[in-house]
Amino acid sequence: MSASDADDPGDLAGDPCAQVLQQAERLPPGALEALFGRYGRPLDGAEPELSPVVHLEGGATRLGRFTFRAPVDVVANDYFLWCKAGAAPLAMPGPLFAAAVAALSRRR
Repeated sequence: MSASDADDPGDLAGDPCAQVLQQAERLPPGALEALFGRYGRPLDGAEPELSPVVHLEGGATRLGRFTFRAPVDVVANDYFLWCKAGAAPLAMPGPLFAAAVAALSRRR
């Protein structure tokens, strides 16, 4: 995560979503785009506010977390959103995204 996206980098240590974004930032943007192309779903409404967020491909693409609580949910759930210029934003459940990033980051 770039320094412009966080006030204090030490604050990221306790935020698992920020840690996943840091790990995702090291992956090729094409891998992330393929991941969201396969498992991501378009949003039903307006684009939510993302926090934390990383900017990829010179700022043309944003990847970040948002929370959403459906009427049937007891608590809000984390989702990750892929916003690429000229394309519809795609959302993916947080646990699925975190597991995929971990698998793509493994050294073989």
